[in-house]
Amino acid sequence: TSGTPTVTYVSSFDEEKGLFVIGLSQTSRSDEPLFIPVALGLLDKETGEEVLPTTVLELKEMNQTFTFPLKGDVVPSILRNFSAPVKMVPASGVVNESDMAFLASNDTDGFNRWDSAQQLYAAAILKVMD
Repeated sequence: TSGTPTVTYVSSFDEEKGLFVIGLSQTSRSDEPLFIPVALGLLDKETGEEVLPTTVLELKEMNQTFTFPLKGDVVPSILRNFSAPVKMVPASGVVNESDMAFLASNDTDGFNRWDSAQQLYAAAILKVMD
Protein backbone atom coordinates (compact mmCIF):
# COMPACT_ATOMS: atom_id res chain seq x y z
CA THR A 1 0.00 0.00 0.00
CA SER A 2 1.49 3.33 -0.99
CA GLY A 3 0.81 6.54 0.91
CA THR A 4 0.50 7.21 4.59
CA PRO A 5 -2.77 6.02 6.17
CA THR A 6 -4.82 8.53 8.15
CA VAL A 7 -6.48 7.66 11.45
CA THR A 8 -9.26 9.96 12.59
CA TYR A 9 -10.33 9.99 16.23
CA VAL A 10 -13.20 11.28 18.31
CA SER A 11 -13.58 10.84 22.06
CA SER A 12 -16.10 11.56 24.77
CA PHE A 13 -16.65 10.96 28.47
CA ASP A 14 -20.08 10.06 29.85
CA GLU A 15 -19.88 11.26 33.45
CA GLU A 16 -23.18 9.62 34.40
CA LYS A 17 -22.09 6.16 33.22
CA GLY A 18 -18.40 6.66 34.00
CA LEU A 19 -17.37 5.66 30.48
CA PHE A 20 -14.69 7.08 28.20
CA VAL A 21 -15.30 6.23 24.54
CA ILE A 22 -12.85 6.69 21.71
CA GLY A 23 -13.77 6.11 18.09
CA LEU A 24 -11.09 5.47 15.47
CA SER A 25 -11.50 5.34 11.72
CA GLN A 26 -8.91 4.75 9.05
CA THR A 27 -8.48 5.80 5.46
CA SER A 28 -5.78 4.67 3.05
CA ARG A 29 -5.28 3.73 -0.56
CA SER A 30 -5.99 0.11 0.34
CA ASP A 31 -9.39 -1.41 -0.43
CA GLU A 32 -9.18 -3.47 2.74
CA PRO A 33 -8.70 -2.15 6.28
CA LEU A 34 -5.11 -2.19 7.50
CA PHE A 35 -3.96 -3.51 10.86
CA ILE A 36 -2.91 -0.39 12.78
CA PRO A 37 -1.65 -0.68 16.37
CA VAL A 38 -2.69 2.48 18.22
CA ALA A 39 -0.97 2.81 21.59
CA LEU A 40 -3.23 4.73 23.97
CA GLY A 41 -2.79 6.10 27.46
CA LEU A 42 -5.31 8.12 29.45
CA LEU A 43 -4.36 11.00 31.75
CA ASP A 44 -6.66 12.34 34.46
CA LYS A 45 -7.83 15.81 33.40
CA GLU A 46 -7.66 17.12 36.98
CA THR A 47 -4.35 15.72 38.23
CA GLY A 48 -2.44 14.79 35.08
CA GLU A 49 -1.83 11.32 36.47
CA GLU A 50 -1.90 8.34 34.18
CA VAL A 51 -5.14 6.42 34.86
CA LEU A 52 -4.67 3.96 31.99
CA PRO A 53 -1.10 2.92 31.23
CA THR A 54 -0.18 2.43 27.61
CA THR A 55 -2.58 -0.04 26.02
CA VAL A 56 -2.41 -1.05 22.37
CA LEU A 57 -5.72 -0.83 20.55
CA GLU A 58 -5.89 -3.01 17.46
CA LEU A 59 -7.55 -1.04 14.69
CA LYS A 60 -8.44 -3.80 12.21
CA GLU A 61 -11.63 -2.40 10.72
CA MET A 62 -12.42 0.85 8.92
CA ASN A 63 -14.22 2.13 12.04
CA GLN A 64 -13.96 0.89 15.60
CA THR A 65 -15.03 2.12 19.01
CA PHE A 66 -13.27 1.35 22.29
CA THR A 67 -14.81 1.92 25.73
CA PHE A 68 -13.10 2.27 29.11
CA PRO A 69 -14.80 2.50 32.53
CA LEU A 70 -13.33 5.47 34.42
CA LYS A 71 -14.11 7.60 37.46
CA GLY A 72 -13.36 10.99 35.90
CA ASP A 73 -12.71 12.78 32.63
CA VAL A 74 -9.40 12.19 30.89
CA VAL A 75 -7.18 13.49 28.11
CA PRO A 76 -6.22 10.74 25.67
CA SER A 77 -2.57 10.29 24.74
CA ILE A 78 -2.90 8.66 21.32
CA LEU A 79 -0.24 6.97 19.19
CA ARG A 80 2.23 6.69 22.06
CA ASN A 81 5.85 6.01 21.13
CA PHE A 82 4.71 6.53 17.52
CA SER A 83 3.12 3.07 17.56
CA ALA A 84 2.19 3.24 13.87
CA PRO A 85 3.36 5.34 10.90
CA VAL A 86 0.05 7.12 10.34
CA LYS A 87 -1.33 10.64 10.29
CA MET A 88 -3.48 11.12 13.39
CA VAL A 89 -6.18 13.80 13.07
CA PRO A 90 -9.18 14.78 15.17
CA ALA A 91 -12.60 14.16 13.57
CA SER A 92 -13.42 17.85 14.05
CA GLY A 93 -10.40 18.77 11.94
CA VAL A 94 -9.28 21.18 14.66
CA VAL A 95 -6.66 20.28 17.25
CA ASN A 96 -7.77 21.01 20.83
CA GLU A 97 -5.01 23.38 21.96
CA SER A 98 -5.82 23.04 25.66
CA ASP A 99 -5.45 19.25 25.39
CA MET A 100 -2.15 19.68 23.50
CA ALA A 101 -0.85 22.03 26.22
CA PHE A 102 -1.97 19.53 28.87
CA LEU A 103 -0.17 16.66 27.11
CA ALA A 104 2.96 18.77 26.50
CA SER A 105 3.27 19.35 30.23
CA ASN A 106 1.85 16.14 31.72
CA ASP A 107 2.19 13.21 29.33
CA THR A 108 4.38 10.35 30.53
CA ASP A 109 5.13 9.42 26.91
CA GLY A 110 8.11 11.38 25.55
CA PHE A 111 7.05 11.18 21.90
CA ASN A 112 3.56 12.55 22.58
CA ARG A 113 4.91 15.24 24.88
CA TRP A 114 7.20 16.40 22.06
CA ASP A 115 4.51 16.04 19.36
CA SER A 116 1.98 18.03 21.42
CA ALA A 117 4.48 20.85 21.82
CA GLN A 118 5.17 20.80 18.06
CA GLN A 119 1.45 21.09 17.32
CA LEU A 120 1.16 24.04 19.71
CA TYR A 121 4.14 25.78 18.07
CA ALA A 122 2.65 25.27 14.62
CA ALA A 123 -0.73 26.63 15.75
CA ALA A 124 0.94 29.70 17.28
CA ILE A 125 2.91 30.39 14.10
CA LEU A 126 -0.22 30.07 11.96
CA LYS A 127 -2.12 32.49 14.24
CA VAL A 128 0.65 35.08 13.88
CA MET A 129 0.64 34.68 10.10
CA ASP A 130 -3.12 35.32 9.83
